[in-house]
Amino acid sequence: MTPTSGSLQLCTIALAVLAAVATVLLWNRMRGPRSARVLQRAGLLVFGELMAATAILVWVNISNGGLVVSWQDLLGNQSTRGGVFAGQTGAVVLDPQPVPVARAAAAGAAAAIPAAGLATLHAVRFTPAEDGFREATFRGPASGLDSQVYVWTPPQYADEPHATFPVLELLHGVVGSPDGWMGPMNVVAHLEAAEQSAKVYPFILVVPQVTPVAGHTWPWNNEECSNVPGDGDVDSWLTQDVRDLVVADFRAESAADGWGLMGYSTGGFCAAKLVLQHPDRYQAAVSLAGYYTPDSDTLTSDPQLDHANSPLWLLGHTRTPAVSLLMTASEQDRVDPAAETAQVLATVKANPLARATEVQSFVAPLGGGHNQSAWEKMLPTAFTWLSQRLTGPTT
Repeated sequence: MTPTSGSLQLCTIALAVLAAVATVLLWNRMRGPRSARVLQRAGLLVFGELMAATAILVWVNISNGGLVVSWQDLLGNQSTRGGVFAGQTGAVVLDPQPVPVARAAAAGAAAAIPAAGLATLHAVRFTPAEDGFREATFRGPASGLDSQVYVWTPPQYADEPHATFPVLELLHGVVGSPDGWMGPMNVVAHLEAAEQSAKVYPFILVVPQVTPVAGHTWPWNNEECSNVPGDGDVDSWLTQDVRDLVVADFRAESAADGWGLMGYSTGGFCAAKLVLQHPDRYQAAVSLAGYYTPDSDTLTSDPQLDHANSPLWLLGHTRTPAVSLLMTASEQDRVDPAAETAQVLATVKANPLARATEVQSFVAPLGGGHNQSAWEKMLPTAFTWLSQRLTGPTT
């Protein structure tokens, strides 16, 4: 019996019904002192609530395609804690040699930040947050949106006061929040463990709010990291405001080859599309169990917005830039299955205008379902892959 089996669903429904029937039949048949009867009735109520909640959770899990597909998946006890996952399959290419400690930055930095915007960004104040991150809420000059961003600097940042560091911008899923990266994903622990291999750079980690428009925080109505006229310029928030803030207030690399994107689920969709749309700002992206066509009504209701923000459509119908995209998937994921990455690979192969774009994938057969326990197992390979495509710390 697994978390997605029909037998488990029937069992939990039966237990919920039995608990309700037992409460009705036994309520006035309790024996003993008043305090004992109160405790027995409270026990019946608690048991009934638990059974009902369990039945609902099992139904939600199954109806969503299997967010959790195994008991190990549920407990999250398959974490590699920094070791490179050995079970990937597909066309992912990892250089067996360690990355150099530093690499000369490519010519051509990103566009300079306007003076007025620079003054606004310098005025932003960061406060301590969990897991060594610092948090700030600010109004983005480009987007006009008010929201949060979290920044973590590696220990080397303090040890090397004249060095600039590459940046990974991490995008969460929907429904979700930046806390997903700092808590369940254990991103700092995985990055620091992966660095021990000498194949992974010490990155600055940036975790912005992906749904900064108030009320637009659901899968069916969020902007999916896009600029939507009359709605919200979330693309500008992520690729200009957040990026400019980090470059202005930290010793962060400003050129595109010092910036990577990584996201899970909706964040994976965002990472894939933003690296294709903004090669002047990002060199590489990793989509952890993402999807590759818009899902929100905000985009799908407008064919022009739908195409302009669809990684699959862009890779199949336009001349795409010289950037790198890694798509990861879990063999057990029924929400965004590995077949979606295969479709993207076939689309790229069929479009001669997309040959400048490096697109790779890997499937993690023990990854689990569509959840953070599965996605964190993909991090070590993702960090290694990104480090072999981005500029390292420079002095």
